[in-house]
Amino acid sequence: MRNNSFATKGDAVIVTGAAGGIGSATVENLVKQGIFVIAVDKNGDALSKTCKSINPDGKLIEVITADLTSEQDCQAICEQVKSKSIRLKGLVNNAAVGAFNMSVESTSFADWQRIIAINLTSLYLMAKYSIPLIRSAGGGAIVNISSIHAYATSTGVAPYASAKGAVLTLTKTMALDLAPDKIRVVCIIPGATDTPMLRQHAEREGKSLAELGFPPGDSAIGRIAQPEEVADVIAFALSKGASFITGSSIIPDGGILAKF
Repeated sequence: MRNNSFATKGDAVIVTGAAGGIGSATVENLVKQGIFVIAVDKNGDALSKTCKSINPDGKLIEVITADLTSEQDCQAICEQVKSKSIRLKGLVNNAAVGAFNMSVESTSFADWQRIIAINLTSLYLMAKYSIPLIRSAGGGAIVNISSIHAYATSTGVAPYASAKGAVLTLTKTMALDLAPDKIRVVCIIPGATDTPMLRQHAEREGKSLAELGFPPGDSAIGRIAQPEEVADVIAFALSKGASFITGSSIIPDGGILAKF
C-alpha cells in the first residue's frame, strides 16, 4: 500500500461537511498541498463563500451542494467527480450533526432516523459510490470522522454516540474488505473542537465553553481543539506517512480520554 494509498499534488479528495469547522480546515490544508478537493455540503451558500476564501480562482476546488442522506445525491457527486477525469485518491467522511439533550426515551423516531442518517448512513453512501473511483485510481484512503463518544460518552447524546460508535466499527470492516484494492480506511476520533456545532450548543445552554467543562490553555488536558489541529491529523491519515495505518483509529483528543 505504501506506493498507492495516498493523495499527492494533482490528485483529488472528496471532503464532506466542507462549509465550516473541521471540514473547511481540511479543504484548506489539502489545497495548500496542491490537492484538488471536491468540497461537499448541504449549505450551498456557506460552502461557496468558504471555498472562495480558500481558493479564490477556484482551480483546486469543485463545490457541490448535496444532501448526503440522499442516495441519489451521493451517487451524483461521484458521477461528477468521474466526469472530471482526475484521480480520486481519497474520501473524508466528515459531515455530521450534533444531538444534545436526547436520551433514548426522549428522542423521537424521526430525530433518531435523521441523526443516524447524517452521522452514519451518509458515510456508507459516499463510500459505496466513491470506492470504484478510488479503486480505479490504484488505491487510496477513506477517512471516517467519529468522536470520542465512540469510546466514552455522556448523558443526552444517545443517537449521536450510537452513530459515532458505529463509525468506528464500520471503519474496521471496510478496511478488511478493501485491503485487496489497496484502499486504507482510517477512523479519526476528535475530542471537542471549536466548530459552529459546539458553539451553537453552548449558546443553547447559555454557557461558555469553559463552563461546559473545557479548560482554557494550550496545555490543558481536555481543552478544545482548533479545527486546523484536527485537519492536520486528517491530512496525515491521507498521506504516505500513514501507509501502515488501516482499520484503526487516530485519536486527537487533547488527552481527555486519559481521564476516564
